[in-house]
Amino acid sequence: MPSIPQRCLRRPLSGGLVVPYVSLIHGGHATFGSLDAERARTAFVRRLCQICGERLEERCFLIVRPADVVRGISPEPALHPECLPYTAAHCPMLNGAVTHYRSRVSLPVPLTRPGAHRPQRRPGRPV
Repeated sequence: MPSIPQRCLRRPLSGGLVVPYVSLIHGGHATFGSLDAERARTAFVRRLCQICGERLEERCFLIVRPADVVRGISPEPALHPECLPYTAAHCPMLNGAVTHYRSRVSLPVPLTRPGAHRPQRRPGRPV
């Protein structure tokens, strides 16, 4: 699996994963798969990467579904070339772990800062 891109090292983590710039964060918890409409708009207008939040350069990538291609739109902002492999490896919609959108809202996951202490689970002990 690709490691966290250099550009993303300052992004908060949730469950060990980078919280994308455009992800909805509510009450200090990330909700993966839900867009923060204002951050997504800002990313489109200011040409920011949807993952790291840094300004896009000349070369960038869009992730689109077949239905988006037919409609000629991209519902999400672009990504840097180095943010795409990490996203493709860890996003369940892109890596094939999930084949459809959920019908219910998922529970948010608490945020941590990169390098923050995370308690280790002991084998055989419930968390």
